[in-house]
Amino acid sequence: MTTLKTLIKDLTSLSAVSSREDPVIQYMVPFFQKYGDIVEVDTLGNVTCSFLTHHPHAKKAIIFAHMDEIGFIVRKIEDNGFLRVDRIGGVHVNVLPGLRVDVLGRKGTLPGLIGITSHHFTAPESKGKIPSPSQLYVDIGAKSKKQAIEMGVNVGSFITYHADFMELPNEMAANKSMDNRAACAVLLKLSEELNVLKEDLQWDIHIVACVQEEFNIRGIMPVIQKISPDVSIGIDVTPACDTPDMQGISDVTLGGGPAFTFMNFHGRGTLAGVLPDERLLHQLLTVAEENGIDYQREVAIGVITENAFISFSGLGVATANLSIPTRYTHTPIETINLQDVTGVIEILKLFVQSLNDKTEFGKKHLL
Repeated sequence: MTTLKTLIKDLTSLSAVSSREDPVIQYMVPFFQKYGDIVEVDTLGNVTCSFLTHHPHAKKAIIFAHMDEIGFIVRKIEDNGFLRVDRIGGVHVNVLPGLRVDVLGRKGTLPGLIGITSHHFTAPESKGKIPSPSQLYVDIGAKSKKQAIEMGVNVGSFITYHADFMELPNEMAANKSMDNRAACAVLLKLSEELNVLKEDLQWDIHIVACVQEEFNIRGIMPVIQKISPDVSIGIDVTPACDTPDMQGISDVTLGGGPAFTFMNFHGRGTLAGVLPDERLLHQLLTVAEENGIDYQREVAIGVITENAFISFSGLGVATANLSIPTRYTHTPIETINLQDVTGVIEILKLFVQSLNDKTEFGKKHLL
């Protein structure tokens, strides 16, 4: 049985920008096939691992996490071989100059560096200033545009942060793409747990590893339309605010347990967010409390997840989010606590066990 730490190390070391989730799909599908009743991959790449009661009127729950990560796309190759790039998703511009990256060329992965003005020739008025994304360039060692293309890079090539998994004391680990591969590891471990419990399940449970969240937040929608679930529980990261620079923003800390979302909201362009179904949230909280599992509460402004759109899909889905506290989000050093991840798995397992044919969520009971 693969350990949680190994799953997270393996998954975060894969390169899979939005719409290029293939390596993660190829990792997760064989794992799911050992446990699920049905494992499917749709046209976009969403992976669904289903545990079925085979009861014609069984209620349905989806538990999901996205596979993709933020990254870059090559928009121009300079005549001297340097790559100009645009961001895919919310890349943290403050950390980019001087960074190692992986360029996903058609002949394989190439090492690259995001260039930065040499210290000795940086003008005093430029020190401490962050260049805009339009000023960034990637150095792959090519001498010319022709050589860069011969190396397998072209306009449209994708680029990711370079992976460098690191273990720290107190059950902490860091790497790129903890958002949201730590949650993908949750899905894999949950499939192991449900395989043991499948004979006692009273709801159909669909574990979904979905696509393109970092790009458009809606990649899961074909699965929602197909399954038409009664419940949707999203697993993602949330910023931990226990570092010196984040004091006072929220009380979410590493090692404090999973965070239940009471509200998230993204006001920059997409006026959408999640206000979870009260009954669903209450049952999740009750499961944690009755089993002595540490948890935290989060209100996260500037964060958005797929449930923002699933709630209003026209299907009447009760939604809730469970988050993994994470330091340094959208950088190559996203940092988590493994005990928080274990807590997510345990809560989800116990929640699924608590469901029966009389369990109701939403507001229909008010009639």
